[in-house]
Amino acid sequence: MTPVDLIQLQTLPDWDKLEFRFTQTDYMFIAQADLEGNWRNGGIYPFQNLTISPASAVLNYGQAVFEGMKALRTTKERVVLFRPKDNAERFQKSCERLEMPKYPIDDFVSAVKKVVCANARWIPPSEKGSLYIRPVMIGSGPVLGVQPAQCYIFYIFVSPVGGYMGGSSELIVFANVHRIAQYSTGDVKAAGNYAGTFKWHGNADKEKYKDALYLDARQDRYVEELGSSNFFVILKDATLVTPPLDGSILPGYTRDSVITIARGWNWKVEERPIDIQEVITDAQEAFCTGTAAVIQPITGVNYRGRLYKIGAGEKGEMTTRLYDELVGIQIQQRPDPHGWVVEVEV
Repeated sequence: MTPVDLIQLQTLPDWDKLEFRFTQTDYMFIAQADLEGNWRNGGIYPFQNLTISPASAVLNYGQAVFEGMKALRTTKERVVLFRPKDNAERFQKSCERLEMPKYPIDDFVSAVKKVVCANARWIPPSEKGSLYIRPVMIGSGPVLGVQPAQCYIFYIFVSPVGGYMGGSSELIVFANVHRIAQYSTGDVKAAGNYAGTFKWHGNADKEKYKDALYLDARQDRYVEELGSSNFFVILKDATLVTPPLDGSILPGYTRDSVITIARGWNWKVEERPIDIQEVITDAQEAFCTGTAAVIQPITGVNYRGRLYKIGAGEKGEMTTRLYDELVGIQIQQRPDPHGWVVEVEV
């Protein structure tokens, strides 16, 4: 490996032209382990390609999990993470589901902080974007036969990014298309969950929609989520509703933050099945949430070939209030009573 102090530093991007796409930065975190979770070689290395066997479990059987996080530079010129311990805990759950060794929670948070510090110059100025953080674990060992790998690589890379999911604010429901079955791997961040959405996201984009909206695989009537975001509606009686975590929906931490904020304001909040008919007839506002997306308004849904406007067909007041509060907490402009924001010394 190239000595850390001898690498050639990459050129920084134009902060005013940031898009949500991968940009190579200077450093990454890498650690390796066996199936029993004996971790070794954990540390900061120059950004580099990984070498794995063509027979690796990740290439042949999709044994891979990941997380999505962000580091933000606040208006106070501090660098912060948002709920990193929660990401570490969900990462462990994902690893457990795919029969992978768990990376210790405190070590996970420490590794994230180290890679953010190493790439501090890549963190955009406040409100210009963020440093997206991607922790990943793969089954790197060779296997033949459906079984877990005997060795693993845990790594973290980062990339400066701009806004995510821009453009249209309307969704489309495709006939006979489902994201995942109940009690499968929908409630963890298994890499294979996302490859199956590529086609339908692409088709939605071609038809000028933000993304596909997926219904449940059992009855094909209850809303679940988008390809990479949780879904909310605000009904005409001002009730905030989101689908329940019933084994097919990812427990997003932006989702949880929105629920916590709304309940703190004494809003009526329900986690329950939402029939697509209820969305198109009784929703006055709708939005999706995620680490990258934050809170994105949904102003219409195409269902069975007909576009149904949500409310006035524009971003609503309650959605705006939630967005302003959440982002205000993340960039330290508003109080953080929940202790979600974690500062990083850079």
